[in-house]
Amino acid sequence: MIDFIFGIGAAVLSGLGVGSGGLLVIYLTLIEGYEQIGAQGVNLLFFLFSSGSAMLYHLVHRKIYYSVVTTLIIFGLIGAASGTVLLELLGSRITRKIFGAMLIFSGILALRKSATAEVLKM
Repeated sequence: MIDFIFGIGAAVLSGLGVGSGGLLVIYLTLIEGYEQIGAQGVNLLFFLFSSGSAMLYHLVHRKIYYSVVTTLIIFGLIGAASGTVLLELLGSRITRKIFGAMLIFSGILALRKSATAEVLKM
């Protein structure tokens, strides 16, 4: 039941624009005991379903730039393949530390951006 509640909460946060993928990975690794690579795989699967409505909206309203999408797909596939190889080489323990550092870094950047925006409003 707690998994269902957390999943709904993560979906709602995702719809509001909060990076809920990071929250899901943290929950799966700390609470559920998943290995980092497995948690990130579940996160990617969750993202596919949670972003479906946004994709449908943009398709219907013709807001998709196919030249950009093509470029992103090509580099995304290269990045995914490279990341998988690197993940296998580094192992779960180091990957978990890198993921945590990236979350902290992105959080600091988001806070800094928010603080700068508030100062500019004054």
